[in-house]
Amino acid sequence: MTRKIRNRIGWAAGIGILLPLSLLAQEKTAVPPGTPVNITIQPAASTAPPISIVLGPRHGHVIPERHGCTHTGGGNIDVAQPTPDVLIITMSGAAVAYGAVRHALAAQAFELEQCFELSFDNPKVKKGRLTMEGRVIGLLRSHCNKDGAEYDNACAAVGLNGVGLLKLCVPPHSVGGKQNLSVNDHDGPYSVPVVAGKYMLQQTFHISAYAHPTVVPTKGPSAEFAPDPALDPLWLSYKEPFHGAIKKDFGFQVVLKVAEETEAASGAKEEAPPLREKLPEPTPVKP
Repeated sequence: MTRKIRNRIGWAAGIGILLPLSLLAQEKTAVPPGTPVNITIQPAASTAPPISIVLGPRHGHVIPERHGCTHTGGGNIDVAQPTPDVLIITMSGAAVAYGAVRHALAAQAFELEQCFELSFDNPKVKKGRLTMEGRVIGLLRSHCNKDGAEYDNACAAVGLNGVGLLKLCVPPHSVGGKQNLSVNDHDGPYSVPVVAGKYMLQQTFHISAYAHPTVVPTKGPSAEFAPDPALDPLWLSYKEPFHGAIKKDFGFQVVLKVAEETEAASGAKEEAPPLREKLPEPTPVKP
């Protein structure tokens, strides 16, 4: 046997040693041409959070106020829980006022009291951290010097046994004198250590539009903080300053999250300012 042949045999043997034994042991399966191959992908099983938010009694209402030639729409309070440890509350509405022979005022006042319990589902967890943040998205329009629109009182607070733990207030905004404003404001996040127990969330929001008497018909001021079709396009000016605006996220939204308290989490999040005032007495809720 020549040296060249011996080198080839040694190289082939080395390759065989380097190949994984699992590949060498695999059996080939003949699949006829055109046979469909089904691949099944199973998602990984999701683990339950160590702390969950359990909803209790709720008292929420929206009060419209209308004087003169006005239009209101929406007036919704949506309470959603996408995951056991997250709670999302959204308040949405719209108001338009038209000046005619007398003053016109359109407004909506939102109020919510939501009881909830923090359940420590993992017995190893003794302490948690509750985080709250809020945002307001919408449009304010005015078309005359004496007309205006605004939103205010976009606030939320969480308390335990009548004592405030967390509070936020998104700064108010108003327009007048032919001003128009697109609003996307945010406050928080604020966080505080919590233990298992029953808590109370209180949330408020207010929007309004007002117009002065006029002889010549004009388009009215509006406060729009609700997705379509809460506000009929016929009530808006043909010179709409926010034509094509995406309105699906309009409203005042508060997000509550609870998680296990860790040193890294407590150092990464902003501590809520201490609250010493007592929360208002909750409205009785019938079971």
